[in-house]
Amino acid sequence: MKELFNKSLSRRRFLRYIAATMATATFDWSKIEAMASTVEPKSEYPVVVIGAGLGGLVAATYLAKNDFPVTVIEQRDVPGGYITSFERGEFTFGVSLHYTLGIGPFLDQWGIQDKVELVKPPEVFRAITPDYDLILPQENPEGIIRILSEKFPYEAQGIKSLVSLLNGFLQEWVKPFDIKTISSTHPIMWNLSKLNTAQVLDQHFKDPKLKAILSHFGYGFGLPPSRLPGLLFSVMMAASIFAGREYVKPCGQRLSNALMQAIENNRGKVILKTEVESILTKDGAVAGVRTTNGKIYTAKAIISNASAPATFEKLLSPKLLPDSYLAKLRTYRPSHSYFLVWLGLNNELRGKLKAFQNVVIPDHFDPEADDEATSACDASKARFVVYLYDILYPGYSMPGKSTVQLLMKCGYRPWKHFEADYFTGKKEAYRKEKGRIAQILIERAESKVIPGLKSMIEVMDAATPLTHMRYTKNPEGAALGYEHSMDNYWINRNKNRTPIKGLYLASAWGSPGGGVSPVIRGGQSAFTELMLDWAKIKQ
Repeated sequence: MKELFNKSLSRRRFLRYIAATMATATFDWSKIEAMASTVEPKSEYPVVVIGAGLGGLVAATYLAKNDFPVTVIEQRDVPGGYITSFERGEFTFGVSLHYTLGIGPFLDQWGIQDKVELVKPPEVFRAITPDYDLILPQENPEGIIRILSEKFPYEAQGIKSLVSLLNGFLQEWVKPFDIKTISSTHPIMWNLSKLNTAQVLDQHFKDPKLKAILSHFGYGFGLPPSRLPGLLFSVMMAASIFAGREYVKPCGQRLSNALMQAIENNRGKVILKTEVESILTKDGAVAGVRTTNGKIYTAKAIISNASAPATFEKLLSPKLLPDSYLAKLRTYRPSHSYFLVWLGLNNELRGKLKAFQNVVIPDHFDPEADDEATSACDASKARFVVYLYDILYPGYSMPGKSTVQLLMKCGYRPWKHFEADYFTGKKEAYRKEKGRIAQILIERAESKVIPGLKSMIEVMDAATPLTHMRYTKNPEGAALGYEHSMDNYWINRNKNRTPIKGLYLASAWGSPGGGVSPVIRGGQSAFTELMLDWAKIKQ
């Protein structure tokens, strides 16, 4: 299988395609930049980017490198949104995971290839269940087949057939398509697009334990297999086993800082600790923004990295939008959030433990029940992940120390009744509940992954959906914008071009959606859509 992949679709070609994939993938990138060069004089085309999350930074980088006057306005004191870090004592903690798929070519485009280093662990993840403890390798489909077939010999044929399907899927994915003929030119993609993940797994397997393990390839999207589009699951599993995930060294903040520097080096501006209060319009088109300190920034176009609900129902007068557009957006739900625990340990773990990403799967082996547990933030029953950052490379932490992150998907409902008190500073009950849940996860991590963990803890911090909501202002502390539901993903995802002339989205709330690599493509897509529109005006 690995040999078949190497002959028909090289990893280099696959990664180039990932870098090129966006909502306007049918357009050659050199042509987009050529279009940008025709829009003159640049001084008459100022752009404001609302928010310095990753999508906003990417869009602003393309604008600045193509000589457009661009101003990024960010409410926080650091750029990056979820791709940031913070310090506690001697430890630096990344706010979120920062794995990427094929962003090397992007680094070259942005001119920051010498400022951002990527590292790759040998495994995709380690699955720890009551019956199994296995490590699934990256870039090794034959290894995946062998390891899973040894544990589930009666499912060996299904394992081979799924990997073969994913290989065929990648063959189709690298070919441009026309939506009118996709069912005949890209039959695997088209068939997968009509299935949810549970249906994809059911076509190949009967064993619920194997399906529970493999369902983790779609865990990051936050939906159970019965509601997660099968195409997204297939993308993640195929990319992981054929190309492999990479991580920003030392953490995602390095990428965010490098993008901000690229913007400023190309005469763009990044204004921190400033919040946009409203989007100004004139004659049905954007005209600029007003900040909470009363300053006005004029703009020919605005790219919003803020949430879609905030953009359309807070910053912009809803009366300006078609009723049907708002009604459609209101049918979408915010994605899941996360409960996170960061631990700084007074002990070195490198060389003592097996894997960077350790997935603890509950004994019920039921992803649907797991979804119920995470929705309720039931840390005693939910699947969770233990990340051992010092496994990635030596020197991640100070000598004699280790950095650990515990991550559990989490719904907003269990935290909603704390919301009013939380935002008025009354946090005693909230902190008690946060501490209780953190201790459950620590105890489970000690039992399943890191023996003696509690005795090593030097520094601890934790975050809930309310924490995420406070820093990002995302509704319900959503981690991935809108859910990647069956009616809002891939070609059906809400678009980055909006009904308001000159207003575009560049965030997880637009297309293609949430996650580091998708949001990067969303920022590139917003720039592309803007250039296409301005080139038409010039013509």
